[in-house]
Amino acid sequence: MGRSYIPIYNRESKKVEDEQVFERRLMDIFYGSSIGRLFTRAFLSGKAFSRFYGYLQDRPESRRKIATFVKKYNIDINELERPLSDFKSFNDFFTRKLKTTARPIDKAPGTLISPGDGRLMIYPIEKDLVVPVKGAAFSLEELLAFREDTEIWQGGICVKLRLAPMDYHRFCYIDDGIHGQISHIDGRLHSVSPLALRHGLKILQGNDREYVILETINFGKVCHIDIGALGVGRICQRFKQGASFHKGQEKGYFEFGGSTIILLLEPGRVVIDQDIIDYSSRDIETLVRYGSGIGKRP
Repeated sequence: MGRSYIPIYNRESKKVEDEQVFERRLMDIFYGSSIGRLFTRAFLSGKAFSRFYGYLQDRPESRRKIATFVKKYNIDINELERPLSDFKSFNDFFTRKLKTTARPIDKAPGTLISPGDGRLMIYPIEKDLVVPVKGAAFSLEELLAFREDTEIWQGGICVKLRLAPMDYHRFCYIDDGIHGQISHIDGRLHSVSPLALRHGLKILQGNDREYVILETINFGKVCHIDIGALGVGRICQRFKQGASFHKGQEKGYFEFGGSTIILLLEPGRVVIDQDIIDYSSRDIETLVRYGSGIGKRP
């Protein structure tokens, strides 16, 4: 089986690079063949597997994996809030906090920031459909399990941030505002890697997820959706309905695994940075960091 290529635009180097995929060989097996996808649907994407795998990552003996993971994926340990020797398990390391200086928040008024580290792409919302350049479109109603009136986001923008397992897995609020009620939607736990998305599986609108409608100062009503994926033990939220929040304040974190965050933005509320627009039009994700600017209020 040939090695799959996943192009990523790196804003720092200003180059398109090949993504270093977590467990690439296994991903090619599980999602690169019809037999592998059948096995994944029947067994791996069920919650029991991810819960058990998460349990193993919480065990003290899982600490042995930390040093290898850090070296293989070039994790900058100078950013850590505490030393490697302090972590009690691999999941304890996976949900690590960073020094406040490691992820500076773009405080410029009217700047839209990324809710986390990851690979970002934008899609237009047309007639209730999120329309990728490649792959199947999906409806907002399906994404939100037919629980919300989605009219307000028609003609707006869908921002998708994919977090790979080697990324920082804490995420933040993109503006100041007031918190709505968090809703949980039960689903599977497929991988969110492009290697999986290429095969037409209902992943973003079919995986286990939680959403909240945020009343923001600069961008109106924003629907923030946190999507679990293969191996994710839990989505952990910080605040509840009625709470106020501030731009860059931590919203929550994902336990072990890859994950996705989706933002639904009203039409006319934000102009996304041109490099993200250009690469999204070519079906290429852009590497961004927690708190970095990705667009501006018109």
